[in-house]
Amino acid sequence: MQEPVIATALLIALTGWCAVHCALAVAGGGCPDRRLEPIEFVTALAMVAMVAPAADPLPRVLWAALLAAAAAWPALLLAGRMGRHHRSAPTGALRHYPHHILSAAVMAALVLLMAPAQRHAGAGHTGGGHGGGHAAVPEWALLALVAYFLVHAARGAGTLLPRPAAVGRPRGERPAGRPARVHGPAALTSPDLVAARRTVMSIGMAYMLLGMS
Repeated sequence: MQEPVIATALLIALTGWCAVHCALAVAGGGCPDRRLEPIEFVTALAMVAMVAPAADPLPRVLWAALLAAAAAWPALLLAGRMGRHHRSAPTGALRHYPHHILSAAVMAALVLLMAPAQRHAGAGHTGGGHGGGHAAVPEWALLALVAYFLVHAARGAGTLLPRPAAVGRPRGERPAGRPARVHGPAALTSPDLVAARRTVMSIGMAYMLLGMS
């Protein structure tokens, strides 16, 4: 059954925005951990390429190699930062490393599994070969990954919700732990926008994994 065109177009638009935001955030500076931004950039571009293979000039093997490197790089960074240099890590950045490692590794596997289906797909098929190669992955593993990414997306979306003002707080004072809103170039790296980007990418991952189940 052909994938809904609207959902596919929306996924391409959102993941494309994620890739652009990663590039602008790195160029603008001020990222909490700029070493993670290129990894998210590669992952977002790979998601666009998988959903719209007709517009992708790169071979699947190259995407798999890039994504494997994107998974290995944060693993090496995490190993180093958990050692004697762990104090140099930005506050709160270490907790995002395992998620990026898993995301890039899953994307590399999806690229390799979907490649045979894409070679036999018709020119008018825009689903990126969903459903191909799913027999090589146990159903429970796919559903477990879907559940993980949906939970990650829900947690990210939860941080974007407005929080009620605490009783007794002086008027105009921000809640504890809630950063001030920023404007201009610094807004590209605001915690809310970064959380929104990661939420979108987790939703996209869950969507593609569901297409294989």
